[in-house]
Amino acid sequence: MAGGAVIALLAAVAAEGLGSALPLRWREVVAGALLVGVGVADVLNRTPHVMRQVPQDYARALEPGWRGLLWGVDLGLLFTTQKTTSLIWGALVATVLLNPAAAPVFLVGMVVASVVGTAIGTALNHVPGRAFMGGERVFIRTVRILSGVVLICLGLLQIV
Repeated sequence: MAGGAVIALLAAVAAEGLGSALPLRWREVVAGALLVGVGVADVLNRTPHVMRQVPQDYARALEPGWRGLLWGVDLGLLFTTQKTTSLIWGALVATVLLNPAAAPVFLVGMVVASVVGTAIGTALNHVPGRAFMGGERVFIRTVRILSGVVLICLGLLQIV
């Protein structure tokens, strides 16, 4: 929750600044263009993510409790871990540009959903249906293409 609160606060500040600086129509066009952009990235198998790695020294130097806390805050930041699709980027763009007042609540909700999903996935150690699609790589690629198509369609609708 701490990581999510940091992102939500930053998004709220950015949203309010953009909301007062740009008229709604411009924010709608920018949001649409950005949605199309991240959608195309997904279709091309180039989902944007932050290129960084947690130092391996942390795994050896930190006690298990502190290591878990650090990992939890990192997961809560949402944007510091590699993404399978650009749906989180699209949601952030749409929230910040189109509904600034909802940014804090929406982003904290995304963090809760993400952490719950990670916990369930870790406990189950699999994704239902993945075996029927030819393995993890094929599953992820299929999900990424579907995400990209949805984001492109939403972006084009937003621009129109």
